[in-house]
Amino acid sequence: MTSTQTLAFATISETAPRIQSREVSPVEVTEQMLERIEAINPKLNAFVTMTPELAMEQARRAEGEILKGNYRGPLHGIPIVHKDLYYTKGIRTTASSKILEDFIPDYDATVVEKLADAGSILLGKVQTHEFAAGGTTDSPHFGPCHNPWDVDRVPGGSSGGTAACVAAGLAFAGTGSDTGGSVRIPASCCGVVGMKPTYGRVSRYGIFPLAWSLDHAGPLARSVLDAALCLQVMAGYDPKDDSTVDLPVPNYAEELQQSIRGKTVGIPSEYYFDGLDSEVAVAVESAIEVFRDLGADVTEVHIPMIRYAPGAEWAICLSESAAIHDAWIQSRPDDYSDDVRLMIEAGKFIPATRYLQAQRVRHLIRDDFMAALAKADVLITPTLPFVAPRIGNKDTSLSIARFTFPTDVTGLPSLSLPCGFSSDGLPIGLQVIGAPFDESAVLRFGYAYEQATDWHHHHPTL
Repeated sequence: MTSTQTLAFATISETAPRIQSREVSPVEVTEQMLERIEAINPKLNAFVTMTPELAMEQARRAEGEILKGNYRGPLHGIPIVHKDLYYTKGIRTTASSKILEDFIPDYDATVVEKLADAGSILLGKVQTHEFAAGGTTDSPHFGPCHNPWDVDRVPGGSSGGTAACVAAGLAFAGTGSDTGGSVRIPASCCGVVGMKPTYGRVSRYGIFPLAWSLDHAGPLARSVLDAALCLQVMAGYDPKDDSTVDLPVPNYAEELQQSIRGKTVGIPSEYYFDGLDSEVAVAVESAIEVFRDLGADVTEVHIPMIRYAPGAEWAICLSESAAIHDAWIQSRPDDYSDDVRLMIEAGKFIPATRYLQAQRVRHLIRDDFMAALAKADVLITPTLPFVAPRIGNKDTSLSIARFTFPTDVTGLPSLSLPCGFSSDGLPIGLQVIGAPFDESAVLRFGYAYEQATDWHHHHPTL
């Protein structure tokens, strides 16, 4: 039997061929993940609901299918987790809230269904910032989720439970959602890969919403290739979600191999490098040099309207959240945490004129991004202005999403991957931004950088 240590931080792309060739079985892999969860989750508090019996049942089924030659693909027999916003039939879905603490859906989210059909194994549901409305995953209802690199730090949010599990070797990958940065923020804080696809690329049917016109669903994984493999399954048109776009889904894994030599990387001159922590600045500048070494041209681009992105994000997000939570905020206000209740109540006082102006401004911001992307294949920025804050640090809660807001407002695909560590040993994230529905380019540039560096081989010791 393969040792737990061998598989704890293995990638999907490393493990899938071993499962397919029957060198290791889905039952062995799942048993090892469950043992590791039992040992390490008490330090992280990442799980809301664990599903060990279901996981073993799915693992035995996967093993039987593979033994009969019915291999479904690279996610077959791979243990994953779902953010606790994703509806799972017959399994509690709380949104890390008191209001939904006993809610059991009677259907699966589209993404949950797709990943199950691909043969993945569900280890459980993991923490989110309450209703996905924050960047820390510090829950007053279920307790704070901890960062595996330093348990006194937040894992980021709102998909903090997923990022913590992937970083700590408790799952190979997992789902997240991103409204203001909630896939990329925890990816940066925990030193993993987080992919936010284009708005409309992945169905959000069966995912509890934070803001309808800003929400995105995407994967978190240990490598860019793993993120591509997950996105391949998750992406595609869904008639149950009228925001999805009926476009062909490329073969993301195959397209990773294309060279970036002669391609152009754009570095925004505005916004992204203002108020940046010095260690983050050094790491990102070093990453830009790696792209030069890989043969990419580096050019400065301008996005003048980007300064309005935070205002547009807040006006839209707060207004739509207030509408979503209108009944509960009136009937059960004390069941919300203080920060989420304040956010929802603030949204009730944003005039319709401001909301509509924000929707118009987002198009102007998008126009500037498109002009920049006409001069560059992708844009490179820091993911966050600083590393993971300490649990309870309220000073960073509003600024943590400053660099992730713009591509939620514009709906553009963006990826976070590790590009270094602070002097305290905390991960630093690099953001790659692309044109609409060009996730292939975003992943390709991320993969090229990842293959030229070794940051993705660093793992926390717990």
